[in-house]
Amino acid sequence: MTERSSENRSDIVPAGLLDDPTVDAAGRLRTTGIDGVLLRMLGPLHADHRGSLLEVVDVRDPFWADPIVYAYRFTVRPGRIKGWGMHRIQSDRYLTMSGRVRVVLFDGRAGSPTFQRFAEFQFTDQTPGTLLIPPGVWHADQNTGDVDAVIVNFPTHPYDRDRPDKYRVDVAGGEIPFDWQLRDS
Repeated sequence: MTERSSENRSDIVPAGLLDDPTVDAAGRLRTTGIDGVLLRMLGPLHADHRGSLLEVVDVRDPFWADPIVYAYRFTVRPGRIKGWGMHRIQSDRYLTMSGRVRVVLFDGRAGSPTFQRFAEFQFTDQTPGTLLIPPGVWHADQNTGDVDAVIVNFPTHPYDRDRPDKYRVDVAGGEIPFDWQLRDS
């Protein structure tokens, strides 16, 4: 009996839900769950007795197709959530630097094939990465660790101090129905 055929067995209680495949044969993430979102885990980490080196930006990678025009660093305090935020013009390009952070996305684009879908990404000191968040996708960042999480953003448009491209929704307001509790299952 193959593993696939055993998924319909009636002698196992509860039956449970079969996980969808998340990685391809090479271990790369199959999909981010939201149309237009790009995830790049960083690596490999090169380490020796003197320290380590980790490449973080290579403009030859399609992730960086739009030029780097502006960058800023922000932090999220332990146990805190920053969000929900959304842009109508710019894409955000996160580079996670340190700490533990859960980035949650919600697709608010009515014409998107992934409209109203959530996606979650976990980053740690051991698993840093980059995440491209397109316009119209709401995002919130939750620090799940015990030190500040540090993120550098390389938005595709420079910040306009007179007309900021920033929209907000309160994470506790219920407009975006997400349960921020961390579960073990």
